[in-house]
Amino acid sequence: MSAAATLIILAGGESKRMGQPKHLLTTPRGETIIEHLVTELGRLFDETLIVGRNLPIPPANVRMVEDTQLVRSPLVGIYSGLLAAKTVLSFVVACDMPFVRGELVEYIVSRSCNVDVCVPIVRGYYEPLCAAYRQSAIPAIARAIERGVFKVTAPYSALNLRLISEEEIRLFDPGLASFTNLNVPRQLPLLTQI
Repeated sequence: MSAAATLIILAGGESKRMGQPKHLLTTPRGETIIEHLVTELGRLFDETLIVGRNLPIPPANVRMVEDTQLVRSPLVGIYSGLLAAKTVLSFVVACDMPFVRGELVEYIVSRSCNVDVCVPIVRGYYEPLCAAYRQSAIPAIARAIERGVFKVTAPYSALNLRLISEEEIRLFDPGLASFTNLNVPRQLPLLTQI
């Protein structure tokens, strides 16, 4: 990738619907989803961060970052990761999204010039946990957190966004597999597709 950028993997969720910590789910090869994401996407970035609380020892060449707040929220994870990143630009992905395509990630990052956030739109909705963020977004995110507003897209109204259309996404991921979240146990057989 031509631009210096950080990969931020969010691993701080409560996993209530899954019934077990999602960051510990394993693929048929015996690696956790986080290890899979580090292998598949980490090579594209200058550094890789895993953000959360009480996490296991990270894979080699990966830095752990604790959430800055006790509130478990992806927005807090994004904020914590952006503060810790050594680069101005970061790509954020949730640890329960094992099918994110590297080509799509590279495209999103390439389209993130001169904006605070470059975010895909899938089926009419933002996909903020598979998006590129600049550190210029930190003040707006901090204001939302200070107000107790933890919806990930809450700061978007105060930020300069670039939207990646579903048509653009399908050039790299025709079936939109990148946006599959593993939320409930019945989805675990999907891991055999890795």
